[in-house]
Amino acid sequence: MELSLKEANGDVHTERIVAGIFADADAEAARMVAEAESASAATMASAREQVLAIERDSKAKTDAQVATIAADSKAKAAIERRKNSLLLQESLSREIVERATRVIADEVRKGGYREVLRGLLTEAAIGLSVEAASVNASMEELPLIDDALLRQVEADVLKATGKPTRLSKVAGDPRVGQGVYLVAEGGRLAYDNGIATRLERERTEIRKRIYQALFDSRIA
Repeated sequence: MELSLKEANGDVHTERIVAGIFADADAEAARMVAEAESASAATMASAREQVLAIERDSKAKTDAQVATIAADSKAKAAIERRKNSLLLQESLSREIVERATRVIADEVRKGGYREVLRGLLTEAAIGLSVEAASVNASMEELPLIDDALLRQVEADVLKATGKPTRLSKVAGDPRVGQGVYLVAEGGRLAYDNGIATRLERERTEIRKRIYQALFDSRIA
């Protein structure tokens, strides 16, 4: 009876030991599981952060590429607009010069064209600024230039500059193109006051006016 009690006490002690071992094992297992879960969570968080960093970097690169493309497209569009604007201005300028040339050419057959010649000759003589010069013009205009007209021009030049000049008309060999052409005595200096040349001198002003008409802007 006494032995059985001891055996019973021994069994209880053994069970406690075993239970303690199982409890320690369970605790260790729980700790290992917790550590694994923590490591897994940290790994997942790190991976998620890496994914987010990659997404941010990708978005930044994409935004930069989009901005570069947009800026490039904007610059190209501006260049194209300016190119088209310049082509339009040049086209209009050329058309205006051609129309003006035709209008002035029609004036030759009108009675008041002698006064036009007087103005052209006076301007050329003042620009040339020599003591003597020969005058040439187109085949249609030469017959309109006589001694009376030349004397008027000499008087106009003297009045404007205070310097005398002597003008004479060339014999034959008319120039091509409307307007007058003066050559100083000796042939070293000349002044082209042809209509085409005059209009070419005015080309900048013509473009300026076209620009103002197209864009309603002031140009200093």
